[in-house]
Amino acid sequence: MSANSASEGDIATALKASGVSSPKRWAAEVVEYRPYPNDDPDLAKLRQNLAKYNPGQQTVDKIVSALHP
Repeated sequence: MSANSASEGDIATALKASGVSSPKRWAAEVVEYRPYPNDDPDLAKLRQNLAKYNPGQQTVDKIVSALHP
């Protein structure tokens, strides 16, 4: 799922399928911090922004595993 171009609803669905709790909340955060560099497959910018909310490493890993730039 593209973190840059997918709708917030589609991202929430992908996050839910990846086992992320509160997928709608996290999808909103993903959309808020767009755009993400296309040359950053690890989504470092997203990881940095999510860290502000102290979601835990496992949650961040699940979010990023469901997405690509």
